[in-house]
Amino acid sequence: MLTELKRCNSVGNIDGILFLVSIIAGKDNISKDEIRNRCSLENNIVVNCPGAIAFFDYLGLIKTSIDEIEPLDAMNAFIGKDKDSIIKDLASFCISRLIDDGIFDKESTGFDPEKGQLTLKRSAFPLAYAAIRNFLTSAGVLNIEENGEICVSGAYENDWTDKLRALRKKLTIEQLKKQQEEQSQRGLEAEKFVLSIEKERLPQKSSVIKRISDFDVAAGYDIVSFSSALSEQYDRFIEVKCYIGSPHFYWSENELDVAKLKADKYVLCLVDYTRIKEPGYLPEFILNPYSTIFESEEWLVNSASYRVQKV
Repeated sequence: MLTELKRCNSVGNIDGILFLVSIIAGKDNISKDEIRNRCSLENNIVVNCPGAIAFFDYLGLIKTSIDEIEPLDAMNAFIGKDKDSIIKDLASFCISRLIDDGIFDKESTGFDPEKGQLTLKRSAFPLAYAAIRNFLTSAGVLNIEENGEICVSGAYENDWTDKLRALRKKLTIEQLKKQQEEQSQRGLEAEKFVLSIEKERLPQKSSVIKRISDFDVAAGYDIVSFSSALSEQYDRFIEVKCYIGSPHFYWSENELDVAKLKADKYVLCLVDYTRIKEPGYLPEFILNPYSTIFESEEWLVNSASYRVQKV
């Protein structure tokens, strides 16, 4: 049904949608031909019958076959309700489906302090959802500004935020687990990549150059190596940071303390994950990163969060 919705920009005006509800709700079945005929004879309404039927199907209000429509319980629940309540319920169904479809992530929603309204990016509505956006606009749920900004009507803010919060709470655990697994896998690949580089750099010591991150998570570094073949003890402690995009990384308090303590013996290795399999690629090795980064104008250091405790 979303394919049918994609073919139209509008399902009709509010009176047309209400009329369509009135001739479908409570019926056992109704033919599509009867719907078209009755809509064509009704004055002062506009209904795109194929689009409106697809709209109701998408919202889970009806079940369709080739020639007929069967109203479901959600559609029959409109019987006896006033027009405003029906439109409000339809809007709520729309919001739920859009959010369930993942249309609105944290990058597509915001708040305009000047207008005091929740906002949605126009790009949040793909072409396939244009008809739904236009219905919500005509229903007074959304207001589209001249600059393309979409504001959520105050009457629907709670409905929108409650559904977003519920979905994000559900997804947060799943996404966080997936994200952690992906980051862990990329980190492991990056560490093995750097380990191979170190072994190739000092083949005579390759057997004792080790990745220790699995059995000493509090070490503050991932790999123990040697600055040269003449080194008799470990004197090159490498922390591997894997990134995608522009070089960036998170530095834990423990890693920062160890970097400061070990100074020139500590090496920060930045690995562009997208280039690991690129022949001849070498990551960036930063010697004494605590001093180098904090004294350099090439790096911008931001505190991601602060732990605050009353004393």
